Amino acid sequence: MGFLNDVFGIGGSSKQRVTEQEYKKVKSALWSEGFSQRERDKIDDIFAPDFKMQETSSHPRGLEASEIDARIKWMKENKSKHGFSDGKINEIEATLKRKL
Repeated sequence: MGFLNDVFGIGGSSKQRVTEQEYKKVKSALWSEGFSQRERDKIDDIFAPDFKMQETSSHPRGLEASEIDARIKWMKENKSKHGFSDGKINEIEATLKRKL
């Protein structure tokens, strides 16, 4: 399903999503922007669980725009729980959304 859905939009959800491979590129991009390993590990704590969930025909693995928006909103409202500044949160959001 993955290849056909990604390339031709066949089967499953047709919503755009950040795939696991794209997410790895996001983490690399954030590293090049100066995010430490510790910071990237925190980002994994927030975003990576979606890649471990059971994939179904109606909900393929990955991060949809609405899921990214919800987590970014949570990050902005809960800075004391993760320690990211507004600037870093904005960079995370922009980098993820470029992969949609």
